[in-house]
Amino acid sequence: MNTQQHNATRAVLRPSLLAGAIGMALAAGSVHAIDLGGPNYSLNIDTTVSYSTGIRVADRDDDLVGKEHFNPAISALPIEQQVQARGRFSNNSDDGNLNFDSGEVIFNQIRILSEMEFSYKNYGAFVRGNFFHDFKLENKDALSSDAKDIAGQRGRLLDAYVYGNFDLGGGRLASLRVGRQVVSWGESTFIPGGLSVLNPVDVTSLRTAGAELRDAFIPLGMVRGTIDLSPNLSAEGLVFFEWDRVEPEARGTFFSSNDFAVDGGQYAMLGFGRFSDDPLNLPGCGVDPTPLNCMPALGLPRADDDRPDDSGSAPQATGEFGAALRYFAPWLNDTEFGLYYLHYHSRLPLVSGTAVTNTDVSSGRFNLVYPEDIDVIAGSFNTTIFDSKWAWQGEVSYSPNLPLQIDDVELLFAGLSPLNNVIPEPVLRFRSQLGDFEAGEDIRGFMRRDVSRAQMTLTRLTGPVQWLGANDVALVGEVGAMHVWDLPDQSELSFNGPGTDTTGAVGNELNGGDLRNPVTTQDGFATSFSWGYRLVIAPTYNSFMGTAWNLTPRIAFNHDVTGVSPGPGGNFVEDRKSITLGANFSLLSRWGVNFAYTNFFGGGKNNLLKDRDFASASISYSF
Repeated sequence: MNTQQHNATRAVLRPSLLAGAIGMALAAGSVHAIDLGGPNYSLNIDTTVSYSTGIRVADRDDDLVGKEHFNPAISALPIEQQVQARGRFSNNSDDGNLNFDSGEVIFNQIRILSEMEFSYKNYGAFVRGNFFHDFKLENKDALSSDAKDIAGQRGRLLDAYVYGNFDLGGGRLASLRVGRQVVSWGESTFIPGGLSVLNPVDVTSLRTAGAELRDAFIPLGMVRGTIDLSPNLSAEGLVFFEWDRVEPEARGTFFSSNDFAVDGGQYAMLGFGRFSDDPLNLPGCGVDPTPLNCMPALGLPRADDDRPDDSGSAPQATGEFGAALRYFAPWLNDTEFGLYYLHYHSRLPLVSGTAVTNTDVSSGRFNLVYPEDIDVIAGSFNTTIFDSKWAWQGEVSYSPNLPLQIDDVELLFAGLSPLNNVIPEPVLRFRSQLGDFEAGEDIRGFMRRDVSRAQMTLTRLTGPVQWLGANDVALVGEVGAMHVWDLPDQSELSFNGPGTDTTGAVGNELNGGDLRNPVTTQDGFATSFSWGYRLVIAPTYNSFMGTAWNLTPRIAFNHDVTGVSPGPGGNFVEDRKSITLGANFSLLSRWGVNFAYTNFFGGGKNNLLKDRDFASASISYSF
């Protein structure tokens, strides 16, 4: 297996997918369709073709859909009746929910992944690319062209680098790799840690049945060098010359839970789910969008993203770099320690905006910002315990300047605050914890804070287990936590959490029960501490029922115990849970057949995927 491919599998972002990956890793090896070699050279070409499909198996939960969907005239009702009506006070997160009914296919995809490696003596080159076409999503009328570009059909070049390995004498080695590549640092398994930001992720690929991690990690252009400083001490350095972003689920696709800050998003709606989420189809307001009584119905248009790569053509020098030291301690049970420093630009977007310039709400704007110059300092270890029967690994990281998303309702109200000068009734004015802003003034929607993360993983391959009749059983458990130092109290400034549809500000004129804020959100905002755990069990049955097929069933369970991690990309939402049941069949390391069912539950209204249970199946062939 290519070293880069092996390392990438250690940075896992989706437990349900990775439970399948564990099973496939136990049951399959590497297959080369072309494997040519001589005394000094080799050429390997691997290709995998797959087909996958999925279906929604849960009914839609009314609490996760905007109220206007059930009653288009709800805005005319008294506030008390609006509160009691079906639905939630937001339609900024329900497009993916509304686009797919229970029993409907959610993806129907063919995919091809191919890679080639050529080596001559101690030098070589590696190239990887993929292509997919989704018959369902490419023809889904509800999806925009931008969304289809992400989820409908795409081909892309992934890795493309050259490398050299050097013998420095005395048992010391060095290597140099230049080009687009994936690098895995740290010891996170299922729960992303501070170091897993190195390479962005194509989240849509992670959600697809039968997808491989090689499809999901987006390589970046960089120069990477490693050197042995002594028999037990090595150093590694990275200098990036390319930046890219995490690609979330596009607006309106099944797993999307944001309708404005993703590909295909155009408006952030201001009407608390009581008006259509298409500003051009609003009765009255669509004809004349300027009257003050239409303000809550309209949306803020999206302006251009503020990205680190805007200033020039890619690839370019980005100012991102990192360094690592690793020490192998044979005297301490063969433990490896790692020390890391990373300076990078955010792969995840944060929402900011510009205040309105007149009584037309659409004169305001929101945009996505990718803040620059973020630092991470981290340490890691991996070893074995209990007579080497269990692998034990962990990671601790600290970011002194991590950008955290301020609650989007506070941001949107701040953008409308210039209108307070022309609103006579104080109770109807837009009050934000961010304060009032001048017309056209930029509003930064994030605040930098010191953040610590920690996680620990235990893994065991048991060997034969007689009472299960299994040839092997993989057991994996990981626990992780996040702490934000000096996070302001919610009464002072609310930080964003999933499902916080209205302001939670208390002690001012906007306490809920009025036009601007129908109810006051009590919980769900980001907290200073949050934690959760992930569990996987995956037995393997070789020559299942006397056939040539190997079977690896699996169970994966996720539980966010307490707290809500601040965004973007927070790991934990209190009491959110999911369970995945699946089975993978493999034949001769070439054929793979995979079945899975995932149930999301817990977390109340803050679990935006609570009603999106799904079943999936895939078949793949490697040659």
